Amino acid sequence: MTTSPSERAWASLADDIERIFQSLRGTAAAFMASYAARPGPYTLADLASLRPRIRETLDAFGDLAIGTGVVAAPGLLRDAPYWLEWWWRPGDGTPEPLRVNLDPDGPDFFDYFNDEWFEVPIRSGDPHVAGPYVDYACTNEYTFTLSVPVHHDTRPLGVAALDVPCDRLERRIMPALCAEPSPRALLNPDGRVIAASTAAAAPGDRLTARRDEIDPVRSGALTRLCALTGWAVTSPQCRP
Repeated sequence: MTTSPSERAWASLADDIERIFQSLRGTAAAFMASYAARPGPYTLADLASLRPRIRETLDAFGDLAIGTGVVAAPGLLRDAPYWLEWWWRPGDGTPEPLRVNLDPDGPDFFDYFNDEWFEVPIRSGDPHVAGPYVDYACTNEYTFTLSVPVHHDTRPLGVAALDVPCDRLERRIMPALCAEPSPRALLNPDGRVIAASTAAAAPGDRLTARRDEIDPVRSGALTRLCALTGWAVTSPQCRP
């Protein structure tokens, strides 16, 4: 059976998103297991034991991911009130730990526990895709964060997450959008444009689409992608 170029592009991206979430679930399970097996209070050293898996995930998704790791819930660790065990690839491509200010009294304190990518999956218990947003903590670029919650019984331990720069995702999306017979825009759940096949809608613009303006199901792969991410495809002629 022959499939169209756009269907293949949507299917390829949906496959990668599924693989990322599957990998993050594995990291979340390792996080939970290390917490459950602790002989005493959970520490930075316990969290550091996850580094080989974190590096493996970063290598596995090198064409999309710029960083990945686990982020601890406030108060989880005995020796640090807040912590990100996060590795990323800067310009030279060599992975290194992300350094941010975790001092609540500092002017640039990184209060990640109030960010969407952390707060929503912890509260909902479900995987989540946040973005596009400007990643001031790392790249200073528009970014998406895919995250999976980690719980032990009812206690939230944190999240396993992965960052994808918008330009890397846009390169995957644009060929599929441009193959559509008429202009289309891909929106996040807040109505923000992720990518569009026309200059009438720029990334970051907010569009308001009525339910009858959202595209009907026409592509199985696109339907799967939207179910994974909460995204939707609509006409960019919808009024902002």
